[in-house]
Amino acid sequence: MVSVGIDLGGTKVKGALVREDGKILCEHYERLQGRGGTDVCNLIIQTVRQLLKDIPKNDTLSGVGICIPGIAGPNRKTVWAPNIPGWDELPLVDILKKDALFADLPVYADSDRACCLRGEVMYGNASGTKNAVFVTVGTGIGAGIMVDGHVLSGYGAISGATGWMALERPYKDKFIPMGCFEYYASGDGLSRSAGEFLKDNPAYSGKFKGWEKPVSSEEIFLAYQDKDELSQFVIRQAIELWGMAVANYVSLLNPEIIIFGGGVFGPATAFLPDIKKEAERWAQPLAMKQVSLISSALGGNAALFGAAALATNNSNLGD
Repeated sequence: MVSVGIDLGGTKVKGALVREDGKILCEHYERLQGRGGTDVCNLIIQTVRQLLKDIPKNDTLSGVGICIPGIAGPNRKTVWAPNIPGWDELPLVDILKKDALFADLPVYADSDRACCLRGEVMYGNASGTKNAVFVTVGTGIGAGIMVDGHVLSGYGAISGATGWMALERPYKDKFIPMGCFEYYASGDGLSRSAGEFLKDNPAYSGKFKGWEKPVSSEEIFLAYQDKDELSQFVIRQAIELWGMAVANYVSLLNPEIIIFGGGVFGPATAFLPDIKKEAERWAQPLAMKQVSLISSALGGNAALFGAAALATNNSNLGD
């Protein structure tokens, strides 16, 4: 049995034909190039049609799963993707079902954070677990959450929007667009913190003194190895916040495993022992002893595998 996984981002549609054992049989990639609305739906149809050409003879197609970079869920009739024009409460599945290709084909959609978790449960480091959290740290921050075998969606399918986790007081208006945790500890947050450090420390004389462009997270990680003062401050602050967030996940959800993925983990994987040490200061102590922190086994394909998992026999994971 095979399924189609579609990883939709703000700039691309990436699809794969995935066998039930997790082997990718073929892939197809398209750039959005500014497309929005139903034009992106047509690009998804084009991608699926291309992938279906390579289904092995005598094999069965279980369906199509689509990862949405925003708000989606198994009980939600519309999707919301803020980085795609016209995808504000778009009835995606209904639109796709109007095409003959999808008429008799099961189609599912879920959020990118939930798909990353589903991918790890089906094919990665969360296999065999019933209580797990997948923390994705890239441009933003989100968490896919599974409790007692059920992937949480929430009343409006917004469960896991943990970039909004409150980790600092008093409240500051700068948190309005993305929340406190994401403001400081996402990939873009590391860059923001570097900019604030330069503004607040005019005596700084390190690598980024006089830097006119934003300091990227990649540059921060590289400079950290050279003990650059700015990079040391930004990374240590992020470790503290990542650790506090882990403590909150642990105390609230009592997971067996917390998996870190996304573009920042990556290079930040080296700091997992420090993150765990920080979390131990804040978390419920018995629950903290029961949890493991680990990086994603699937890397940049976690969401793609999770989308494919939506359409397999085990797709609901207890939902």
